[in-house]
Amino acid sequence: MASNPYIFNQLCQYLDRDYFEHLVNVYKSNRHVKRFSCWQHLKTMVWAQLTSRKSLRDIELSLKAHSGKLYQLGFGKSVARTTLAEANEKRNVAVYRELAQRMMDRIRGIGIRRPDLQKMLECWSILGLFAVDSSTVHLDLRQFPWSVPQRNGGGIKIHTMFDILRQIPVLCLVTGNEERDQTFMSDYTYNQGHMYVFDKAYVKLPALHAIDRIGAWFVVRRKRHMTYETLSMKTDNEPRCVMADRMIKFKSRVARTSYPETLRLVQYYSEEKEVVMDFMTNNMTVPPEYIALAYKLRWDIELFFKWIKQHLHVEKFYGTSSNAVSIQVYTAVITYCIIAMVADDYCKDVGLYDVARYLSTGLTEKEHLKTFLRNIKAWTDKENQQPEMPSLFD
Repeated sequence: MASNPYIFNQLCQYLDRDYFEHLVNVYKSNRHVKRFSCWQHLKTMVWAQLTSRKSLRDIELSLKAHSGKLYQLGFGKSVARTTLAEANEKRNVAVYRELAQRMMDRIRGIGIRRPDLQKMLECWSILGLFAVDSSTVHLDLRQFPWSVPQRNGGGIKIHTMFDILRQIPVLCLVTGNEERDQTFMSDYTYNQGHMYVFDKAYVKLPALHAIDRIGAWFVVRRKRHMTYETLSMKTDNEPRCVMADRMIKFKSRVARTSYPETLRLVQYYSEEKEVVMDFMTNNMTVPPEYIALAYKLRWDIELFFKWIKQHLHVEKFYGTSSNAVSIQVYTAVITYCIIAMVADDYCKDVGLYDVARYLSTGLTEKEHLKTFLRNIKAWTDKENQQPEMPSLFD
């Protein structure tokens, strides 16, 4: 009777190898490569993410510990840290960026992980809820001199659109720290019937108007300097946290030209922060307190960034070049997508972070994934305590 492949090899079956090899051929990334192909490089980086390796030496030692299994795991005879460093330095980052996007496109069809939220949104005919934000990974300019200095030092930004219902990223782009959050706002894909939540750094009125024209909705924080005139105000019995619910139009000529339509302004008092927050939206039917709730749900994208940063060990990247840093971020996103697909197949009611931790304990086991993950629910129930929810507008 044939034995099962290693758990790690079963995880790598979720990678779209045919598309990856197509990208390798398009960008000629295997040219002059005698050993350690791009596929081996990708698998090594995924291994590093799954096992939370902190450095090239750490990766090398973790693989040497399984030297008798390396060939069957798909790494070849050995993986030297100098070889891996050279691959991170020279391989075309476009291959890994486009594979990451391909993986994110594939997981768009996985099951809903927030069915309670989906039912609530269906009451107002909203098909999906997405958060758009960026996260800065700070870099030491002495080690990463290519990074453009900003007020907060050097760094990179991970621009992301996050599906809150499915708890997955649908777009990730790595840029320099100098890029403004709203720069790529017009390049994102928006769909009719969906709602998109932004922070005030994304007040780009032509892009917001484009969202409105396609029949989608947005919720965004108002910037302080934006002036408006009130067309009407609701006077119904609103919850005490709702200070005002107005219909407005912009006053300034530039703003009114960029967004000529009527907007809704919800003023909400946050008891946690003891401050009134202004939310602008083009959705006129959702109760005002739920407009504020939609903004609160942005916290899920912050948890995603936290997960990525924990698995990247950003204090010590595997290389100091911009190429190496970008490849590491994109392979982290690819790994996240693998975990999301595995969870959707075998353990829908378990958090992705717990699935990642559990998988990392048995990568060299020869057992079917379904069997291996059979006891994960009992393990997580015993291992974890329910974390305290963050403040409403952290």
